[in-house]
Amino acid sequence: MTNHWMKYMLGLATLLVTPQVVAQTVHCKDSLGHRRLRSAMWATCQQDNPSVVYAACWAYQAHAIEDKDNEAYYDSWTCGIMFNLDRMNIHDAYHIVNTMKDDLVRRKNEAADEQFLAPKMLGHVYNACGNIPGAVAELKKAIELIKGTKYERDGLSFLYLAMAHIQLNNDTNETLKWLDKDLNELERHNDQKEYWRGMADALAMKAIVMFKEKKYDAFYEYYRKSEEADKSNPNQIGDLFLPYARIYKTVLDGNPEKALKDVEKLANMKERYLLRCDIYRYIGDNEKAFMIQRELMHKRDSITGVMIAENIQKQEDEMVLLRQGQKASHVMNIVLVIAMVLALMLIIGLAMTIYGKRRYQDILVKKNRELKAAYKQVAAADEMKTEFIRSVSHEIRTPLNIINGFTQVLTEEGSEFEPSERKGIADTISKNTRHITSLVNKMLALANEHTKDLLKDVDVCDALEICRRAISAMPDVDPTKIRVELNDLTDGEDKKLVTNSDSLLQMLGNILENASKFTEQGYIRLTLKKDSDFFHFTIEDTGCGIPDNKINTIFDRFVKVDEFKEGLGLGLAYCHETAEKLGGTLTLDKTSEKGTTFILSLPIKLKTTE
Repeated sequence: MTNHWMKYMLGLATLLVTPQVVAQTVHCKDSLGHRRLRSAMWATCQQDNPSVVYAACWAYQAHAIEDKDNEAYYDSWTCGIMFNLDRMNIHDAYHIVNTMKDDLVRRKNEAADEQFLAPKMLGHVYNACGNIPGAVAELKKAIELIKGTKYERDGLSFLYLAMAHIQLNNDTNETLKWLDKDLNELERHNDQKEYWRGMADALAMKAIVMFKEKKYDAFYEYYRKSEEADKSNPNQIGDLFLPYARIYKTVLDGNPEKALKDVEKLANMKERYLLRCDIYRYIGDNEKAFMIQRELMHKRDSITGVMIAENIQKQEDEMVLLRQGQKASHVMNIVLVIAMVLALMLIIGLAMTIYGKRRYQDILVKKNRELKAAYKQVAAADEMKTEFIRSVSHEIRTPLNIINGFTQVLTEEGSEFEPSERKGIADTISKNTRHITSLVNKMLALANEHTKDLLKDVDVCDALEICRRAISAMPDVDPTKIRVELNDLTDGEDKKLVTNSDSLLQMLGNILENASKFTEQGYIRLTLKKDSDFFHFTIEDTGCGIPDNKINTIFDRFVKVDEFKEGLGLGLAYCHETAEKLGGTLTLDKTSEKGTTFILSLPIKLKTTE
């Protein structure tokens, strides 16, 4: 776990000593010590202890401050950021970037040439968490800011390379466009110190694009050129993309097992995910490729959700401080006016001041209480909105990616499939389409339950027929492992029920869908009973049951028994609220590791206001 204490101590020390740094000198006073400290700092990134990295950054930063070297000073910030990005510690990298950004704003006069660093590093952070538009926008800012500075000659080409990298798994045409800009910039300054390293990485990325486009002859050609350029590179340990190209070559050479082992040696966790995904796609194991991609998306979504929530909270805190400042200014004006009155009217002014202060304090206390109550409501609404957006985006994007992936497979030129394979693909697309439709229906149903008067759509329906329709609409289950049963225990009595039949069907569908989702062996049984006043619909399954810590909140919105199962956590909440509106109840009768039983009870004849 990241050592936050060490990180914030480093940030605090930086803020205390920053005013001593001025414009970068041409050479460090101790060039040998400078190189030794810089090499030691970047070498610490090969291990996983953050305290060691931050200590090395601090030592190099202290040396940079002593020599008044801006480039070295901000290089120490960059090292801490890249260390965290390599390990997908995006949350920590994001905080360090924002602290560095504040430092650059505060020192914009003496660090005018270094202003491009903030959008550059923020672009890398956005790229790591999958925010491609945000990453592109920030790097475009960095490209404009670096122009005309002392860093343009050696740094602009690497920004073009970063833009190409952002689009590598999104739009290969855009990648090639930025790579051409990179190569043109390198040729324009072919005497720069990082020329051969830049050439090796640009050509290696072109080779990777060819691999992704399945142009394997072109891959080998660009790979050969990249290796030739790297022979003239004096800093081969700093290669960015040539190591990845070598792994792709190992795959094409027919040794995917070795390639997968080489992937695990890479420092960058995100790139390990992406390379493994490409390797499994190449060897035809699409299921593993999908699971790896889903794991990366889940990790990105979780991190992005935390960052969004923190930004919202930060904005709220700033608004509170602004309002407090305005109130304090207003109070100060009142005090000044009162002071002037006191100078003219000593005793009368004093009495009016005391009275005015007491009255104002009472109003202020009352307003503060109202503001606190309102803030709690806003915070709760924001938290629910954030959770809803995260859940919906994750649950809808996953089946959409599956549909898109299999559609591309079906439409790919030269692809031939056995009838069983084609049917399997079609079933998968159909299943995920139904899943998206189900999610949308649930959200619409939950939204409508606040505005729709369920009692206006009451009709006479057949309770047993509703049960049959709910069973037939269930998601498909393996009949060799799970029995789906419908038991009528009404003993031939009248099955007529006066209620909202659409809402009843939706409730039974939601509960049966949950049962099919969590039952892997045994049975799912829907039993219809009747007494003098109510119909009772009992849904039993032999699934995994509900954990003890979820029993009391199972009918709350966004509560899920298993966070890794599909769904938004809205189905039971909708059923519980709708049952009460229809004059009935939905209860959890029993749950254990051997299964769960819900009982939905509705009055035989619903009383309406008509």
